[in-house]
Amino acid sequence: MVEIKDMSLAYNQDAPVISKLSLDVAPGECVLIAGTSGSGKSSIINAINGLATRYDGAAVTRSVAYNNKDISQMQIFEIAQLISTVFQNPKTYFFNVNTTLELLFYLENLGLSREEMDKRMHKMLSLFPIEHLLDRDIFQLSGGEKQILCVASCYMAGTQTILLDEPSSNLDGAYIDLLGEVLKLLKAEGITLILAEHRLYYAMDIVDRIVYVDSGAITQSFTKAEFMDLSEDERKALGLRAAKKPTLCLDLDTQEGDLCVQKLTRPFKTQKSCLEIDELSFSLGKIYGIVGNNGCGKSTFVRSLIGVEKESKEIVSFKGKPLSKKERIKLSSLVMQDVNHQLFSDEVSSEVALGTKQVDTDKVLNLLEHLNLSEYKERHPLSLSGGQKQRLAIASVLYDESTFIFFDEPTSGMDFANMVQISKLIKEASHENNIIFIISHDVEFLNMTADYVVDMSVYRH
Repeated sequence: MVEIKDMSLAYNQDAPVISKLSLDVAPGECVLIAGTSGSGKSSIINAINGLATRYDGAAVTRSVAYNNKDISQMQIFEIAQLISTVFQNPKTYFFNVNTTLELLFYLENLGLSREEMDKRMHKMLSLFPIEHLLDRDIFQLSGGEKQILCVASCYMAGTQTILLDEPSSNLDGAYIDLLGEVLKLLKAEGITLILAEHRLYYAMDIVDRIVYVDSGAITQSFTKAEFMDLSEDERKALGLRAAKKPTLCLDLDTQEGDLCVQKLTRPFKTQKSCLEIDELSFSLGKIYGIVGNNGCGKSTFVRSLIGVEKESKEIVSFKGKPLSKKERIKLSSLVMQDVNHQLFSDEVSSEVALGTKQVDTDKVLNLLEHLNLSEYKERHPLSLSGGQKQRLAIASVLYDESTFIFFDEPTSGMDFANMVQISKLIKEASHENNIIFIISHDVEFLNMTADYVVDMSVYRH
């Protein structure tokens, strides 16, 4: 049993991000922690697994108890035998390059026999259809494939409690459905699940309770039935996503456009397949959603279009004029899927206009205000939550005003209110002199933002 009694948590002597929070989770229960970005959901997860005080430098009062044992008095290896965690950013999880070795890594550290490891691997594969991910280079996996590998690793660890921090943030629709089914099976086995999520619909079949966190405190608690009875307006007022699975309602663009991609080929070395596009065109003033299953080539297509994919071959022209890779790079801006790779400044306000010779301070402050980041303008970018980092990277791209603007999963880790705000900003940034591309699995977001969709699964052969 997880017991939190009147816990407060603060970083670097700042104001508490969690204030006098109490939460009990019974064995075998599934509790979903909901709330807006930066409300303290991840901090609660890291207080339970002991990482907040040991690695994040947080000061915690009134610690967490697990089966009546104070987490703060336990060694980290002792906690690891009781609690597993799936992190929001899967890249923080891995210790090996090979996927199979990663799955076995924790078990080897426990000193388990080969027979026991084989038994756990076989049982995991009976639940997770991920045979195609075995013996692969982790760095060649898509973001969603990495995340599902993390969940599988936690299951193989054999702990009775699994914490999940935004586990669906990088998954496509098929993998999200798979995650929901896997969590249902884990719950049936009596495993305790504590889930911090913005994307809610896939977990509705398994949750027992939903607790709503606002400014570091639990302000509301719902049974599943009570939560499903909330009206759409009530749910949106809380800043929460759809409770029912959304359906994509966009068409393919068949018209000739200003930006033309021809004869694009990019082989995938590890899977004996390739991305092959005879011709695609895109029009100025339009927003395109790039969709498809994990690993189908969405990010590869975007990198090829920008001109940074070394192993791809393509012919790209703009308004009838051929563009070299170098010319495309100059015309393009990208928000990466893992925004930690593109945050360089030591202050949020400086990050927005980083690299520009003349800073338009009013424009910077306006973007920060629109993205609900004004109060963090003097903070270090790496101290922000995952959703806040995402919004900061988006602010930088919108400030730059490039001709071709690319977003790779821009709403990862983002609540409903900020998703709506990002949609509004992207649509405002779209004009007759640019083309915007959005790689996304977020159907709810694409429906309100994009004009057309392009399914990359069609072009993988």
